[in-house]
Amino acid sequence: MKRWALIEDGKVTNVVEQATQPVLFGSWVETPTHYVSPGWSYIDGEFVDPRPPITIPNIITKVSFRFRMTDTEYVGVLTAAKTDVEVQAWVETFNMVSQVNLSDERTVAGLNVLVSKGLLTQERATEILSTTVLEGERP
Repeated sequence: MKRWALIEDGKVTNVVEQATQPVLFGSWVETPTHYVSPGWSYIDGEFVDPRPPITIPNIITKVSFRFRMTDTEYVGVLTAAKTDVEVQAWVETFNMVSQVNLSDERTVAGLNVLVSKGLLTQERATEILSTTVLEGERP
C-alpha cells in the first residue's frame, strides 16, 4: 500500500492510502513517509513539515556528567571539597540531583565556581557543557 498526497497551491490538502495513484481531480504525489499529512507544504519536490522541529533538552545522567570530567579533574574537585566550602556545596548539590541539565544557569554557575577555584579551565568547562549529548548519555 502506498500513500498519496493531494497537492493544491503548494500544500497537502488530503492524503489517501491505495496501491495506485488516485485518478481523482488534482495533482497526487506519492509520499516518501507515512508522516506526511494535510497542512504540510510541497516545495520543489519535497514535503515540508509545518511544525517546528522538536528540541531535545541538554539533559544527561549524573554518571555521564561525571565522566565528562577526567579522573584527575574529578579527584581534584573531591579533594578541594574537603577544605573549600564553595566546592563542597557544588559536590553536595551534584549529589542531590538526579540528572544534569547542561543548559541550566545553575549548572553553568557551578562549573564557573570550579573554574574560579582552578579545578577546571574555562576551556574544559565549555567543553563539558557544549559537547553534543549522545543518546547513551540521556536519562
